[in-house]
Amino acid sequence: MTGALLLAMTELGIAAPPAKPTETVLVTHRVRAGQDAEYAKLLARQWTTLRRLDLVLPKPHVILRGTDESGKTIFVEVLTWRDADAPDNAPAEVQAIWNELEARAEKRLGHPGIDFPEFEIVSAGD
Repeated sequence: MTGALLLAMTELGIAAPPAKPTETVLVTHRVRAGQDAEYAKLLARQWTTLRRLDLVLPKPHVILRGTDESGKTIFVEVLTWRDADAPDNAPAEVQAIWNELEARAEKRLGHPGIDFPEFEIVSAGD
């Protein structure tokens, strides 16, 4: 886009389209017994790191805690990568956090410890 067009869009309050497609994921974390508190801290550290590195959009982002059919803890997280290629090219700092999360997660009920299918946002409330 030309600079003049971007300036006009900004003045009209119109957001410029992203340079690359975003990617929204719903991440399910199946947490090992006794790891809940540490896991929650790691998720918070991950989010802070992802935002600082500008790898994800600020919204939508939500983390939920619950139990699965086995009665064990799961965390479910929704986030949107700024660029669909970002998770495949995450910096070492992010990968280190992911390794810590993976070590505290477990395969369960035929699912991996951490599962992250991609979704399309149909509607998002404010």
